[in-house]
Amino acid sequence: MKTYKELTEELDEVLGFAARKAVGRRMKILAKKASTKMRKKLNKMRAMTQDKAKKKAQKKVRKFFMQKMAGKSKDLASMSMQQKANLEKRVDQKMKKASGAVHSMIGRFKKLVIKKHQQDRQAAQKK
Repeated sequence: MKTYKELTEELDEVLGFAARKAVGRRMKILAKKASTKMRKKLNKMRAMTQDKAKKKAQKKVRKFFMQKMAGKSKDLASMSMQQKANLEKRVDQKMKKASGAVHSMIGRFKKLVIKKHQQDRQAAQKK
């Protein structure tokens, strides 16, 4: 069984179709385990670290760029794997060119992510 660190390093790499599907299947199984559910519940109660907030903000910015390049009317979830791969390549190129704007967006999204986590945390504590 792979450790969490190995899984996250694997996710950071560019994955092929088969590897992407395999990771998805593995994560689906992991999500159903009681230990994962408990850890998720405990993490909701903790304050979010700056590193985690930055990572989540980076993902949100990337998704924002992907949606913008795909078009507002297109649903990213319903796109084929090949279309997603092509879109990701184009988005990565665009993000490299506009690195200053990307960094400022990450900062803004980071604040929003932290704020949302604090609201979720307060709601979880009330339960």
